[in-house]
Formats: sequence, structure tokens, C-alpha cells
Amino acid sequence: MRGDPFWDPPPDDPMEVWGRRLGRGLAVVVALGLVAYLFATYLR
Repeated sequence: MRGDPFWDPPPDDPMEVWGRRLGRGLAVVVALGLVAYLFATYLR
């Protein structure tokens, strides 16, 4: 069922692959930004 939010898409689906890449990349950028903010704020 494609309308089910818990449906697993095929692993070779290009939209799924790029969505995961973008999501992980944004998560890394946010984590690095948070570390830099905490360093500048508390450890300076």
C-alpha cells in the first residue's frame, strides 16, 4: 500500500536515495553548527 507512511520504498529508488543523502547531510551541518555555537558560547 503506497499511502501507508510505514511502507518501505525500494532501496534503489532515486528519490529515496537522494532524500536520505540530503537529510543526512543537513543533519551533519546542523550538528557541526551546534558544536560551533556551544564552543563559542560556553568554552570561549
